[in-house]
Amino acid sequence: MDNGKHGPQPQGPVGGWGSLRGMALVALHDHASPGALQTLAKQNKPGGFMCSSCAWGKPAKPHVFEFCENGAKSTLWELTRDRCTPAFFEQHTLAELRQWQDYDLEIQGRLTEPLRYDPASDRYLRCSWDEAFTGIAAELKQLDPKSVVFYASGKASLETSYLYGLFARMYGHNNLPDSSNMCHETTSVGLKKVIGSPVGTCTLEDFEHCDAIFYFGQNPGTNSPRFLHPLQEAVKRGCKIVVFNPVREQGLVRFIDPQNPAQVLTGHTTELAHQYLQVRPGGDIAALMGLCKHVLAVDDARRAEGSAGVLDATSLHNTPTTSRPLPPVRGPPTGARSSRPAAWPGPSWKRPPRSIWRPSG
Repeated sequence: MDNGKHGPQPQGPVGGWGSLRGMALVALHDHASPGALQTLAKQNKPGGFMCSSCAWGKPAKPHVFEFCENGAKSTLWELTRDRCTPAFFEQHTLAELRQWQDYDLEIQGRLTEPLRYDPASDRYLRCSWDEAFTGIAAELKQLDPKSVVFYASGKASLETSYLYGLFARMYGHNNLPDSSNMCHETTSVGLKKVIGSPVGTCTLEDFEHCDAIFYFGQNPGTNSPRFLHPLQEAVKRGCKIVVFNPVREQGLVRFIDPQNPAQVLTGHTTELAHQYLQVRPGGDIAALMGLCKHVLAVDDARRAEGSAGVLDATSLHNTPTTSRPLPPVRGPPTGARSSRPAAWPGPSWKRPPRSIWRPSG
């Protein structure tokens, strides 16, 4: 929702001073508690806690600060010292609050006491914990468990969400809808039909060895900024990244590691995308079809000359990569230009090519 409170829109690389400045402004604006930095240092680490901003995994070798700007904002918001007391609701009706922007509601702070809605006054009124628990229990006892949906705040911590889910199952059902119903369930169904597994088959360690990454319609600068570190390391060792996205997302163009003082001070950037192909919306399917056609053509050409096919799984994993470049294959210029330099073996390759499945989200 547009609340007219936008900061400057960066045009340069992601990360760097911009990330540090953004976290500092949020910490000041949200009046974070004095122990905020100590809390952030434990985020996404063994013995600490998981970030509620995204579902990016914990690496085996964490950085000193294993969080991104978005994750820090989410945690700092939770640590705010601002409080929304019952006095606030005495001054505003629900009809009035429904006209407020989400941002203006959020900056009121955290609730301090249980509240119940009073239809007569159209306000939330203070109630005791005993009254809240008794009222909820009485309502649940009258309902069929299968008819009840348990939905909590998306900002709840993973630990809190686990207990909430456990309570729902003890009650008698697991109707626990959340954003994953829109973001991940379709992917799970599609992946199982295509590769036999409902989840991606790669691990974080795979990015330390892959030679090519094909990116479709996802922006790590917004959705999973911590992924920028593995991408940067992959590019440094020669991995090629090919992006298919109608929008030119800065998160896949240039990156400055905010945890690298030399990069921050010098402004040295890492060019991430080897090729950035701005297909039309929905054109990623056509692009994939073109890539598949080109791969099959290369495979046919290899077999015609008596060599192992590109799609020969045994050859792919057990035979040392040839030092001889592949013969040119006629095809759509974009498809050939997109796939061959990034994915096929050439003189400098010393191991079989690998690929990474990166679902969009």
